[in-house]
Amino acid sequence: MLKTRFFVIVSALLLSACSQHVVLSVDFPEPIVSQLAEPVVVYIAPELRRYVHRYEPEQGTDWTIVFGDSQEKLFRSVFNGMFEQVELVFDAEAIPEDATVLTPVMRDFQFSTPGMSKTDYYEVWVKYSLRLSRGGGKPLLDWPFTAYGREEDGGGRSAAGAMREASRRAMRDAAAAIVLNFLKQPAAKKYFAETTTADSGRHSP
Repeated sequence: MLKTRFFVIVSALLLSACSQHVVLSVDFPEPIVSQLAEPVVVYIAPELRRYVHRYEPEQGTDWTIVFGDSQEKLFRSVFNGMFEQVELVFDAEAIPEDATVLTPVMRDFQFSTPGMSKTDYYEVWVKYSLRLSRGGGKPLLDWPFTAYGREEDGGGRSAAGAMREASRRAMRDAAAAIVLNFLKQPAAKKYFAETTTADSGRHSP
C-alpha cells in the first residue's frame, strides 16, 4: 500500500514537472496619441477571445497558454487611445452596415524556451493581422504584422511566470506596432482622410 501511494505521488510530480499552464490576464495602458474623430467598431471574434496555444512534444515539457480576456483588453485599450468613439462588438451579425470596422486576427503564436534555444531567454512571437472594412463587406485593408517579446530566465521567476511576461511584452509590442504603423498604411490613410473630409462637409454651415 505504501509503495502504491509513493508511486502515485512520484508520478504526479513528474507529470506536473513536464507540463506548464500559463493564463494571461493583464491590463494594457491606453496610448497617448492624437485621436481620430471617426467612430469605429472593433469586432472581437469568438476565436480571438478563446485562443489557446498548446504545445505537446513527444519528449519534453507540454505547454498550454491561455489568452483569456487579454486580447479583448489589448485591443480595447489600443483603439480607445487612437479613436474618440470605439464600440466593441462580439457578434458579427451585430455590426452596422455603414460602420467603420476594425477586426484584429491572430494568425500564429510561437515561442522558445532556454532549453529549446540554448539561450537565457523565453521568447514569444505573435503574428496578427488587422482588417479595415466598411460594415461586413470585403476588407479594404488586411495588414499583417508580427510582435515580439522576451524575458530572461532566472531571477526567482518560474518558467510559467517568465513565459507569461514574454507573452505580455509581445502583446505590448503589438499595441505599439498598431499605434505607430497602422494609419501609415496607404489604404488606411486614404480611408480615414476621406471619411474625415466627408464628415467635415456634412457638418459645415
